[in-house]
Amino acid sequence: MTAPATPTGTTSWADPTSGGLAPRPSTANDAAALGDGANEDGTQTMADFLNREDAEQREILRHGRLFFIGSEFSNLHYLVRQRSRCPDQRVLHFGSHPMVPKLPSVPAEVLELPPKPLADELIRTYFVRVNRALAIVDEDDFIKVYNDAHGDGHLQKHRPLSLLLLNAVFLVGARVSDPDRQDIKSLRSVFIRRTKALFDSRYEQHRETYLQAALLLTWQCEDLEDIVSNTWYWIGVATRIAFGMGMHRDATPSNLNPMDKRLWIRLWWMLFQFDVLVATNHGRLQAINLDESDVPPLEPHHFEGISEPQCDFNIQHTRLCIIFSKAMRKRVSLQSTPADRAEATREADARLADLITSLPEQLQLSTSDPDPWQAVFHLSYSHFLILLHRPKPGRASDSEPASPQAVTDLSICCDAAVTICSVFESLRARNLLSRLWIPSIHVLFTAMVHFSDQMRSANPIMAAKSRRHFDSLIATLHALKGHWLYAQSLLNLFEARATSANSRNRINTDAGVQVEGQRGSMVYPTPETTGGGHGLVAGSTPDMAIGGGPQQFLANTSLAGQHGNAVGDEHMYGANFVGDGLGPAVGVDAVDMLQLPSALEFLLAGVGDDFGFM
Repeated sequence: MTAPATPTGTTSWADPTSGGLAPRPSTANDAAALGDGANEDGTQTMADFLNREDAEQREILRHGRLFFIGSEFSNLHYLVRQRSRCPDQRVLHFGSHPMVPKLPSVPAEVLELPPKPLADELIRTYFVRVNRALAIVDEDDFIKVYNDAHGDGHLQKHRPLSLLLLNAVFLVGARVSDPDRQDIKSLRSVFIRRTKALFDSRYEQHRETYLQAALLLTWQCEDLEDIVSNTWYWIGVATRIAFGMGMHRDATPSNLNPMDKRLWIRLWWMLFQFDVLVATNHGRLQAINLDESDVPPLEPHHFEGISEPQCDFNIQHTRLCIIFSKAMRKRVSLQSTPADRAEATREADARLADLITSLPEQLQLSTSDPDPWQAVFHLSYSHFLILLHRPKPGRASDSEPASPQAVTDLSICCDAAVTICSVFESLRARNLLSRLWIPSIHVLFTAMVHFSDQMRSANPIMAAKSRRHFDSLIATLHALKGHWLYAQSLLNLFEARATSANSRNRINTDAGVQVEGQRGSMVYPTPETTGGGHGLVAGSTPDMAIGGGPQQFLANTSLAGQHGNAVGDEHMYGANFVGDGLGPAVGVDAVDMLQLPSALEFLLAGVGDDFGFM
């Protein structure tokens, strides 16, 4: 596979009517006429499908229409089974005639494209920094069509280049570009606006393209709305599309072409991971129930067509999400008893211990400088540990002795939170925080809640060390605030707490408690060092668990990041490519972290649309 070609000087985009790009209407009337014709022909689609005798034998090509006949309660399912000559009842996906072109009217600005060198850079950034691990787009197919956009008459089996998917790739590429690229940062809102306009106008005809675009749109955060916009919303949209296409069912027995079979399996498990993470972060119901799916598990061969794929990350992170998904369903079920919830936690602990001790070597957190996707895996793992083991909210009485289980839970949470802090410190020191996706910011939120709580500990050593980690995460939020609005929201929420903690820290120092500003170590328990009946509890005394035992982890000097070349003056954007900047930060100095819900309500009611809680 070759990388996107970078043209010289005056090279421009191909005429979209030449076959490489998806065709565009020249006027609104043309679009309306094409749309009416497509609608008229579309009324025959179901009849044509049911009357075709070759529907069961023909391969479902990438440019064709696909029918998912649904469950036994669907009339379409009943009619297909009644007329079917195929004895295999597992086949649920059938092909039909190629789709009739439909070109809706969209604003002219939406159809504009960035200069080709900038487009090349954004596409390359996306495929190197995102798609190798989250393989949402088939790279080989996309790059072939992208580089062949002039059209050579030999792309019958390839779809035209989707403007919707192209703009979504631009958006994510801009999101994960180096943070000092202000020219790219200012264009994020442009790509968001174009992608959403193409999505809402149903400009694209291929349904899985909408699913891919919805997944990529989870990288955008425009405001504080978290129900009808942003990540939660787009995961819901993507899930409905997947269900409608039958992506939750095994398409292996069908005549779907091999490339789409691989793509579907990858997309389904990507969507599942996103669903678990987003539902966890918001404390809401999962949309996907694996008991209703029979999609095969991910295997390395499903990543064919992806350059240097991070197969191990994807496979193991999916396993991790499956473990937590099952535990979360049992823990939040209204029918579960306290005993059921405790058993769900024990089962999850056993599976998590098995997972972390059997990781492939390249995923094990044994070095001080994890790569971004190694870091993402361990951020998710540590996050799940804290959520499973942190105590219920409320202040415990100091006179009540801690139970053995409470001590174990605290040890697990402390180790996990220190690991989270260490990972963020490493990424911050190497200028890699821009590579993270929004679920990682929620992990940071959880760790800050933990350290904020432990800063009130009666044990001065624990309070002081928690303060050190808390300050480190505050520094990470400062590094992220220009990249994610959510990080700025958290910064406003927690900085008041950091200020009030200074007085406590001075009191501890006056009492003779001296704690060095050390980096936290990233240490995971193994079966040889565990106790308490499962494989997650560190084999240490309660005092060690409280203290945390951090070791020197990183030097204080930051490493210079590697940055791409700026776009030349001859390729600059016009006036309609101006990005909207961030508004000024709104202070919330009076917020008290002792009442976190009230603080959140205060922020949501008072800061307007400048900052977004996702």
